[in-house]
Amino acid sequence: MPQQRVGEAHELAVRAFRDLVVGPARDPRANVGPMVTRTQYERVQAYIRKGIEEGATLLTGGPGRPEGLERGYFVRPTVFGDVRNDMTIAREEIFGPVLSIIPYRDDEDAIAIANDTPYGLHAYAFGADLARANRVAAEIQAGRVFVNGLYDAPEAPFGGFKQSGLGREFGVFGLDTYLEPKAIMGHDKRV
Repeated sequence: MPQQRVGEAHELAVRAFRDLVVGPARDPRANVGPMVTRTQYERVQAYIRKGIEEGATLLTGGPGRPEGLERGYFVRPTVFGDVRNDMTIAREEIFGPVLSIIPYRDDEDAIAIANDTPYGLHAYAFGADLARANRVAAEIQAGRVFVNGLYDAPEAPFGGFKQSGLGREFGVFGLDTYLEPKAIMGHDKRV
């Protein structure tokens, strides 16, 4: 990704994460609630510290709770830039409001980075050139790849590749789990 495009990506991500409102579920303005448990809160905090220790550039957020939320398991929405695909925050599932921006040279490099993971539940491809975004999406190894957005499509199969699971839910593929196929074999050609 050329330097100018990297800067644009950083700015867009920072702006989006700064617009997130962290708070309790009773707050109608809140987009992000607390982590479920103290263990999960501490796990996400450890990932944020690890990202800093491994040399990623902290663009917004960081360790600790958001201002005004001194109690509860709230995490500051955090964006890292200059992330390499060998860093812990790029390799492991954080399950918290933490975004890692990994620069790439071209489409093939982006696809290689996206596929260099033991996981493959969801992926996203964004771009003004829809044909190009669809070509990239077709090469990504994930159970669902969203192009230019996030949609609810209950008729589409849901499930992951690699360590993100086997089997599918939803649609015709989701029904396969409940079927009991039967095969009858024999030497008589009428069977």
